[in-house]
Amino acid sequence: MRLLRWIGLVLLVGVLGLAGFVWWNLHDRNPGSEFTLSASPTLSVPARLRAGFGRRIINPDMSRPVWVAGFAHNRAATKIHDDLKAVAAVIDDGEHRIGIVALDAIGFFHDEVLAVRRSVPSSARLDYVIVASTHNHSTPDLMGIWGPSDFRSGIDPEYRRAVVAGAAGALMDAVEAITPASVSFVEVPLEPAGLVADSRDPQVFDATMRLMVFTAPDGKTIGSIVNWADHPETPWADNTEITADFPGYLRDALESGVTVGDRQPEAGLGGIHVYVNGAIGGLMTTNPATTVVDPYTGQSLAAPSHDKARALGRRLAQAALAAVRGGAGVPQAEPRLAYAARTIELKIDNPLFRLAAALGLFGRGQPRLNTIRSEVAVVTFGDASMTCVPGELYPEIANGGIVHPPGADIDIAPVEVPSLRELMPGRVKFLIGLANDEVGYIIPKSEWDNEAPWLYGSAERHYGEINSLGPETAPQIHAALKALAADLQYARGAPGRALKGRTP
Repeated sequence: MRLLRWIGLVLLVGVLGLAGFVWWNLHDRNPGSEFTLSASPTLSVPARLRAGFGRRIINPDMSRPVWVAGFAHNRAATKIHDDLKAVAAVIDDGEHRIGIVALDAIGFFHDEVLAVRRSVPSSARLDYVIVASTHNHSTPDLMGIWGPSDFRSGIDPEYRRAVVAGAAGALMDAVEAITPASVSFVEVPLEPAGLVADSRDPQVFDATMRLMVFTAPDGKTIGSIVNWADHPETPWADNTEITADFPGYLRDALESGVTVGDRQPEAGLGGIHVYVNGAIGGLMTTNPATTVVDPYTGQSLAAPSHDKARALGRRLAQAALAAVRGGAGVPQAEPRLAYAARTIELKIDNPLFRLAAALGLFGRGQPRLNTIRSEVAVVTFGDASMTCVPGELYPEIANGGIVHPPGADIDIAPVEVPSLRELMPGRVKFLIGLANDEVGYIIPKSEWDNEAPWLYGSAERHYGEINSLGPETAPQIHAALKALAADLQYARGAPGRALKGRTP
């Protein structure tokens, strides 16, 4: 009997220990952080545009193990090829002030976004902050699922804290650099061929590049916000060198120009440039089957490499520079800011995600069991709008073209309609993916395919569903953004509404 009691006690302690372990992994890190925020111009305050840009290097400490994110486990970084950065812009219309910081990172969870906001002192007077990730696949694991094994997180807590500090520091640098400015919005239509491929039908791209270019009164470029859609994974799965990939080369070319040998065939604009990704689900990628031609050397590059990433960045920069210098941008007279944002709860249907959360791989909390707290936002700025999506959106949700293919798991007509760009206010419509969170792939419900036979004759399960919360994610995010867009449409027609709520 004594032995049985001891066995029972050991089992009880084990069960309680396991329960405590799981509770700790799932407990809400930010209870009470739910918010709804909206603001529109009162028009009683004169419009006075000012803008500032800043950046910080966010390289990992290579004296510690660094697990590279994005393809497979146990991909240890061997060196830093080029710097990773947090690049920030601050926009102030004389009444409201927002900050945008883009990270060379695979993704940044909402808990860490809140940490960035808390790290920015109140003296910065930022009413709303957007933290976006480029989704770079040659950066340290900040999501926990690309560690040395299936059951070991790849997150280095010290590095995660350093990225939070770097993001906050870049925002403060931008605040300190704020100066009178004018802005123009530029749209650059691009053909996907030779730039980006869609690995899943229907073939819908988010291929237009959009720029928000800020200039000082003397005509010099202060900086820009560049929005295009593609997975930064150009060096591909065998690369073990830390790199900013094509967004880094794009930023460098816009700032300093392009140098080939001892000549400079293209001068830069000066300033600091922020790259934010777009609707990259589906998935949008410059894969090994995509040949990129360097526009300055004429070299054709198909095999994954840093040279291919540089060629892609240069292709984008060449198109952007030609559009800006060709007068494609329309200057905005007294642009004003309005914005609406709110937190949402998303259900975790994916059993692999549930297991990873219970094991503590993600390192993010849950407000309720098998749910996560995330965030959506819509910003208008003069004749432009920015929709903030917390993950990898399928482009057909952004631009239209959702289908219900034969054999889809859920027999339903397209749900996420009208497209987000149809709903967005303004003329030039930026869509920022992986904004304020990374919840995985956001797949149209009518295209959901998690059971064999696989759509379009695929021989294996689709990658998107493996890395999605579930089929309700897209409808919920679309509905929330639709409501925010309608709220801002009303605000633009009826100015004078006061600021409501405040982000934590």
